[in-house]
Order: sequence, then C-alpha cells, then structure tokens
Amino acid sequence: MTKESTEEQVFSEEYIEDIEDELEWVEGDIEAEAEPSVADEYETEAGELEDHDEVSSDEPIAGEVDLEPPEYGEEGAPSAVEADLELEPMEGYDESILEMSREEAQTDEARMLDAWYAEFADPTTIALARQQPSISQTTAEVVIGKDDRIQVNNTTAYPWRTICSLIMTARDGSRWIGTGWLVGPRTVITAGHCVYMHRHGGWAKSIEVIPGRNGSRRPYGSCIATSFRSVKGWTRKKRRSHDYGAIILPRNCAYGNRLGYFGYANLSHFSLLGLTVNLSGYPGDKPRGTQWWHARRIKWVTSRRLVYNIDTAGGQSGAPVWRLRNGKRHVVGIHTNGSASGNSATRIAKPVFKNIKKWKHV
Repeated sequence: MTKESTEEQVFSEEYIEDIEDELEWVEGDIEAEAEPSVADEYETEAGELEDHDEVSSDEPIAGEVDLEPPEYGEEGAPSAVEADLELEPMEGYDESILEMSREEAQTDEARMLDAWYAEFADPTTIALARQQPSISQTTAEVVIGKDDRIQVNNTTAYPWRTICSLIMTARDGSRWIGTGWLVGPRTVITAGHCVYMHRHGGWAKSIEVIPGRNGSRRPYGSCIATSFRSVKGWTRKKRRSHDYGAIILPRNCAYGNRLGYFGYANLSHFSLLGLTVNLSGYPGDKPRGTQWWHARRIKWVTSRRLVYNIDTAGGQSGAPVWRLRNGKRHVVGIHTNGSASGNSATRIAKPVFKNIKKWKHV
C-alpha cells in the first residue's frame, strides 16, 4: 500500500463516519425543535443519553452557565494577563495566521504511536508508521501548511504543568503515547481511545502519567494509574462522538493539589463558532517528550464535535482545547484526531460536562 493510498483510505472512512454521525444527530435536533417543552436537546433521545452513561475499569462498572473554574494548586497562580487576551502569550507566534484559510496556510518510545492507531488503523498502516514516522502524520493528525507550532520551554509554569505526557500499556502488552490534562486533584481527562482500546484488550493495563514533562526532564516525576473511566458510547459502540475518558490517579499521587488544574466549560454553539482556542500536548513528531502549543479559530461546530486547523501530530490525542478569557482557562474540547477537513475534538457538551464533573471528584 502506498503512502497516497493509505491517506485516501483513512480520510475517506473518517469522512463517511463523521457524516453518518452528524446526520443521525441532526435528526435528533429537528425533533427537539419540534417539541419546545424540551429544554435540553440531549433529553430527546434516550439512546444518546445512555451512550454517555459512565463505565469504569474498576467495575464490570448553553451559554455561559456551565463553567467549572480552574485551580492553581500549591504552586500558585499564573502571572497576571490582560483581560482581553485570547491566546497564551507565546513569543514568536504570528497571530495573522488566525485569519488564514486552510488553502492559504498550507528510541523505543520514539517508535510508539498515538493510541489513535490502536483503534482506527489497519496492521499495514501501523507497520508503515512505525518504520516511517512521517507517514503517521498523514493519518492520525495533521500539520496544516507551514508548521508554526511553538515549543513550551517552561513546563513548570501554569497551565503547562497541568498537561501530561501519557505512556499507555495495553492489555496485550503493546505500548502507545497520548496526552491528558489535570481537571482535579487526582483526575486526568484524555481521549477515550487512550484508556479503552477495543483491538488491544479493552481497558488499558496501566498508564504512566507525566505532568509538565520536558524531554528527559520530569519535574514532578510520574505516576502509574490503573483506574479509568469512559462512557458506553465509546466502550460498547466505539463512536468517535463519545471518544473521551478519564484516568484516576492513586491517592498518593494527587498532582492537582500541588500543580493546579484546568477549568472546563459547556459553551453554546454560537459562543464556540469562530472562537480562538489554544491546544498543547506531546506530539510524536517532535523531540521525545517535549510539549508543543498552537492556536487557531474553531471553524466548525456540531452537537458533539469541534473542528479546527490547529496543527497537531500523533501523540496529542487527549490534549486540552481551551479558551483563555479574563485570565481564566476553560477547556471546551478534548482533542481526538485529524482528517482532511481539519483536526477535531470531542466537544464538552452537557453530558460530557456532567461526567467530567463527576470524575473530577472521584
């Protein structure tokens, strides 16, 4: 299989599945509009609500209303920022790219792939990606046009220290990489495919969580977790629209109390469309274990997804997509994958918001 045919096959499958998911949801939206007494669009379909039912590895288990504030932990609050600042203050970033269209923009661990491959790639693609890392960037994630991502050098500052490098060991012994972010004292949010891998035994055997990692430096050490959360829509149905989950750290590893954690928000469609958002994580195409940031506007919003042209690469599955406003950082999406039409995140819609709130206090 050539590189070109691999790209075409993956993008075609992703596009078809995305359209089917969104058409299914549009039907639900129309029904909700026809019944004005229903305030919450998610309550119109019992099946959709059930898909957001929590499952746990520990058991056979609108507007600006929904906001959870960030916490800064014992290490303290970040430096004061201007009230109207939307982007993280990153030296060297050309903000004019925010206005560009897509067309205008155009070791052992080193061989680990993003957990996206564990779910969605065929064996041939996986083998090629391990041998030729550049191929991995044409499927799981996309760098659009010029690569102007910026490395985060001071990973011990907030919010960078709350973003975690993940090394997953699946039930079958295979190993993968990803990104997560602290949302509470012992809770790390990530993509569902980082905690539950259908093709590799289901729940991960273990995940090493490394907050604020900077290459070989681990300023806060690391912690091995074996307790995870996701939802039925992911673990039972493998729906990309429900691709989110949580890592519960051991009680002796409450990183959030020291380092702080992100806030998160369920924003309305119109609040999200065109919103400038930040994304940072641990891409596999950069020096091992280094954190990289990028930002652009959200170009497409659906009931369950956010789509943007932010540059990402394999290894950033689970990274936070956040808004900075009035000095507060609220995550609005959980980065999951890329496609020809743009990289995307699971939107923190109301059911997602509720589950994160529950997992935050585990």
